[in-house]
Amino acid sequence: MDPVIEYFFGPGDGSTTRWSSPADAVLGDSGPDAVSLDFDGDGRRDDAMWDTDADGIADVAALDTDDDGDPDAFYRDSGAGLWDRAADPAATGGEPDARSPAPGDGSGERALNLDLDRDGVTDIELVGAEKGGRLTAERLYVDADGDGVSDTVLVDLNGDGVADAAYEKRDPRFTRRGR
Repeated sequence: MDPVIEYFFGPGDGSTTRWSSPADAVLGDSGPDAVSLDFDGDGRRDDAMWDTDADGIADVAALDTDDDGDPDAFYRDSGAGLWDRAADPAATGGEPDARSPAPGDGSGERALNLDLDRDGVTDIELVGAEKGGRLTAERLYVDADGDGVSDTVLVDLNGDGVADAAYEKRDPRFTRRGR
């Protein structure tokens, strides 16, 4: 029997809807490790939710953007259910993601995602601007309970490199890049 893979999507506010389906595609090195889906609505199930670390939960969205039947764009979720972080398909198995541009306004904002416990879910996201080849922290999102959703944000309000404020998820000042 093929393994069952859980996957989720959300509107960007941290709430998600979860599904689970038997794995029916092979994207990694062994056995079925992905669930085939049709993200672009072309009637072909040529996209997938991929469980790269075999823990039963999809951690990469694999998209076939050129409709050749093989995924060519890969994304990880930032914690909001949007699958909005470009991922290197070679960097699987819970390795930290490389720095990637923040989606949206083109402001030059950058992010560094770290998976500290190597479960395929980002535990800490450092958001800031790149200056002199270094990422300066403006906001640090922390998923303290390991559920894949940030619970706390530390903010450097005056740019001196020291967190001046901390907001919990229930606080209206807790925002995720303009959401």
